[in-house]
Amino acid sequence: MLKVILALLFLGVAVNAKVTRPQITAIVNSLNAAVQLDNKCKTSADCAAAAVGARACGGPNSYVVYSRKSSNADDIISLAKLSTELEQKYNMENSVMSICMMAIPPSAVCTENKCTASSSFSPLQPIDLQ
Repeated sequence: MLKVILALLFLGVAVNAKVTRPQITAIVNSLNAAVQLDNKCKTSADCAAAAVGARACGGPNSYVVYSRKSSNADDIISLAKLSTELEQKYNMENSVMSICMMAIPPSAVCTENKCTASSSFSPLQPIDLQ
């Protein structure tokens, strides 16, 4: 199913010369849904983090934590890469400016048989003070 979604989204981008924000949002939503379908693990070695999107200054917008053992791990990686490629193109086409703070990859850990991002604090990561 995800391969069909990928093909349709890619075809839509290929036909339309410009990338739109809704196309990027659709990719990221598909990515998050793919992770939720199968994110089981036995150890932290089963988990990984993939870069998602692109900031205008460079580097990813965020990371998604997923299970390497997932039946759709290849689709997750493809969607993450596609989100990055499309957002880079979108940023160039629209002269987007963004924060130049580097998003630090999270430690992917297995918690209660589910891959999650470690909650360890890094001084380079923004924190919510509310």
